[in-house]
Amino acid sequence: MDHSVYDSWQSITSPQISDRGNVLTYLISPQQGDTTLVIRQNRNGREIRIPRGCKARISADEHFVICTIKPLFSVIRQARIKKTKTEKMPKDSLAIINLTNGKIKKFRDIESFGFAKRGGSAVAFLSTDTTLIQKKFRNNKDVGKPLLIYHLQTGVIDTVRYVKSYTFNRSGDWLTYTLQPKKKKTLVGVYDVPARLQTVVSDTCVYHSLPKYNFSGNEMLFLASQDTASSGSKKSYLWRLKRGEQKAKLLMAPTDVRNMPSGWGLSENSSPYFSRDGKRIFAGISQYIAPNDTNIVSFESPSIDIWNYDAAELPPMQKANRSSIARRTCLGIYDETAHQLIPLTHSLLDKVYLVQEGNAPIAYSKDITRTIVSTQWDIQAPEDISLIDLRNGMRKLVASPACSQLTASPGGKFLAWFDLKARNWMLYSVATGQTRNITEKLRVNFWDEQADTPSFPEPYGMAGWTQNDKELLIYDRYDIWRISTNDGSAINLTGAEGRKTLRTFRYLNTKDSDDDQSIAPNERLLLSVFDTKTKMHGFASTSVTSRTAPAVAVLDGYSYSYPIKARIAETYVYTRGNFQKPMDVYLTDNRWHTQKQLSHINPQQKNYNWGTVEQIHWTAYDGTPQEGMLYKPEDFDAKKKYPVLIYFYERNSDNLYNYITPQPSWSIINITFYVSRGYLVFVPDITYKTGIPGECAFNSICSGTEALAANSWVDKDNMAIQGQSWGGYQVAYLITRTHMFKAAGAGAPVANMTSAYGGIRWQTGMSRQFQYEQTQSRIGRNLWDSPETYIANSPLFKLPNVTTPVLIMHNDADGAVPWYQGIEMFMGLRRLGKPAWLLEYNDEAHNLRQRRNRKDLSIRLQQFFDYYLKGAPEPSWMKNQLSILRKGQEFGY
Repeated sequence: MDHSVYDSWQSITSPQISDRGNVLTYLISPQQGDTTLVIRQNRNGREIRIPRGCKARISADEHFVICTIKPLFSVIRQARIKKTKTEKMPKDSLAIINLTNGKIKKFRDIESFGFAKRGGSAVAFLSTDTTLIQKKFRNNKDVGKPLLIYHLQTGVIDTVRYVKSYTFNRSGDWLTYTLQPKKKKTLVGVYDVPARLQTVVSDTCVYHSLPKYNFSGNEMLFLASQDTASSGSKKSYLWRLKRGEQKAKLLMAPTDVRNMPSGWGLSENSSPYFSRDGKRIFAGISQYIAPNDTNIVSFESPSIDIWNYDAAELPPMQKANRSSIARRTCLGIYDETAHQLIPLTHSLLDKVYLVQEGNAPIAYSKDITRTIVSTQWDIQAPEDISLIDLRNGMRKLVASPACSQLTASPGGKFLAWFDLKARNWMLYSVATGQTRNITEKLRVNFWDEQADTPSFPEPYGMAGWTQNDKELLIYDRYDIWRISTNDGSAINLTGAEGRKTLRTFRYLNTKDSDDDQSIAPNERLLLSVFDTKTKMHGFASTSVTSRTAPAVAVLDGYSYSYPIKARIAETYVYTRGNFQKPMDVYLTDNRWHTQKQLSHINPQQKNYNWGTVEQIHWTAYDGTPQEGMLYKPEDFDAKKKYPVLIYFYERNSDNLYNYITPQPSWSIINITFYVSRGYLVFVPDITYKTGIPGECAFNSICSGTEALAANSWVDKDNMAIQGQSWGGYQVAYLITRTHMFKAAGAGAPVANMTSAYGGIRWQTGMSRQFQYEQTQSRIGRNLWDSPETYIANSPLFKLPNVTTPVLIMHNDADGAVPWYQGIEMFMGLRRLGKPAWLLEYNDEAHNLRQRRNRKDLSIRLQQFFDYYLKGAPEPSWMKNQLSILRKGQEFGY
């Protein structure tokens, strides 16, 4: 392979299937270029292919597929080269495909389209076609666009002018929209689809929110405001419209809120919505933000961030979350008698969760107000769990544990959570107010037995609740347990088969989100199966009442995507592949007893030297059994010697059967690419102990490399390592610890734990302290209690030991590892005269996002390793500093 292969390499995206399973669609997407939408009718196997199609929707009657058609990739590219303005860029088209007769109806220049979740008989789309817009409004961004409503069966089209936003109800017989005929003049309108009738249902206001339907689709809520300021909050009124009414009804004014501080009320961020049964209304409340003071001159005002030691959120976190902070509200419930909103919380750090989508008389909350400051270093700090009475807003404190996976039973009779300190599941009865430990007597662990960070281990999770709140289904490492909420009695419904065979069984919930998510007594459960020894994947089934081994339908050397089920048919669509075979689309209608392959992507793969993968095992220096993966070229010859690249990041061996697409690098080596070019690639798992992460990497990686090098076909004089982020740190540490590697690539490495400890993860604004005390960095103590541990694990202090040439990548917009870490490492190596290069991609993230930069990194990684391991010519960029005057013009390849 070379770097030209990437763009055309295909993948399957967006598979979906109709409710009855007779129609499915998926996209064949090259990495760069034009997609193809495939529409398949499963009864006769007939396929329709739509070049450049995407965003497909299937009608409920399975007679139509609606999709957009993108402009040609080449046309978009040329427009970008010409620096075409956004409003002049080529636009999408809409295609309506009639599956009965194969005819396709197209509309050009669309901005978006809408189609009801449960199908409906019409599709709506916003058009940018200037012939449909009055001349005086064609370039006015403050005026809405024409909305076209196309009736699928008749082909009749209706037009609504000046539309800014729109949405169907679930059944598709009612369409609502906001109108903006002039700047600061909006209205709400509705369109009765069967009757083809347009009605304006609101008075004119400066602002209207897009209405939100109830589940049945016969009522809607929306907000309206007359505030004219372009900044600050919009004080909003809450309105409701019922089907059949000509005008919406006012429910409450902006400040009709009970027991909240002055200056709080409804705003444009209040997002009102109904409970599932439509009997309750919820909306958010927040403090009003004043409009910007236009008398303040920006260039005369200080620009400052103040960091308060006891603040809930420091400026970096506020900046990272600025848009979400502006939208934060405290949830309230509407009291129809008093025409007021009852707040369910008074803290923006208190997250309220509804039960039965708001149908139940209670809600529950997790409040981190008391412990928010300590989350800087303790991400498992205690939380206050409370019950809330939706009738009056009164709350009751249930517990204050360090907990995980808090959940309510479907009927609202119980709360369950995993107590991280107790390492067991707790069950709280709403009726009795009592909390019980329901797993302590079961003699198996429900927490992650492989956890190796200095924090409380997380639980394996739960599958869900059975109907009528009778039981909850909980995972141990391998099996699924059914535990009674009545008396706590427990049954291993997979018959302990998982633990006996070292296979992990997990429930696959393939229900539609509209359907009851609780598990019925007679329900057949679809399970995933993973064999932890062979790394094989598959599917099995069992029932809630079972206590015997699940029936395994398939278990083989492939990876499977999460299957998508037809809503009212036993038909599944999914992707399947392994290292040798791409992830193609498959269909089964008999629970995997047979599997029908529907796609055959990447036929060009046969033209390239590919590879094989195998498990390997060895013993670490400290006697610990280890495992990993070894990738070999397809044309491997045991009589030859091969250079070796070693890549690592935590544990990877469970991914033995993953397909690795040839693609430009985000930050790491592409294994397929290097194997094709005659490298062996070794991927070892790493076993950790708290306080010595660097030595643990040495213990696992170097012992595995030595064991591999004992083979005659390994060129032990030409081995290199590469890793990114945590893997980049380990590369930096290893080259201070050993001289066995001829070259090394370190992406976004932490070189100095003492300075990184006090750094910020700029993408989230979070302090990095928790990483060292509790998670991946695995020090387990703070800097002041154990400075020697931080220094001992910091490569920076051992750089004089380095003899390995190293290529560092660290980007100046890295949001995870502060950029100065890569600089500290490079500057130290430069000062000591060690061969080192630093790649800094401008305005790039922790892992590269822009494809042009990914391609560049791929070339430089290949040239770097080929030079040191294969004796290839040294590229110019490694020999000579590129001039800033030719940046973007000369690349030194």
